[in-house]
Amino acid sequence: MLAFVAKKHNERRQARKERAREAKEAKREAEVIAQRRRRMQMRMSAAVAVLTLVVAGVCYWLLESRQLMGITLLIGGVLFLVLALGTLASGVRPRDRTRAGSIDYGNRD
Repeated sequence: MLAFVAKKHNERRQARKERAREAKEAKREAEVIAQRRRRMQMRMSAAVAVLTLVVAGVCYWLLESRQLMGITLLIGGVLFLVLALGTLASGVRPRDRTRAGSIDYGNRD
């Protein structure tokens, strides 16, 4: 009887270790995917910036339209700003709000 209890306890411990190992590997894979996504977002924002400057240069020198160049720079600048801020925001980790004690309601008089 004692051997049966010890065997069952050992099986539970092995299962717990296996779940912990799988969770650690899943977390590592998710981190790799997130880093890959951040690098792609940084490349996209750099490409938008370069493309904006090239199109603005074409508008200014070849088409000789300063207004079109200004509109191009404005639209490209806004797109670059949105992409850059999105890239920065994706790297911010959310706060842990799982415990009730982590919520601060301030002074309650």
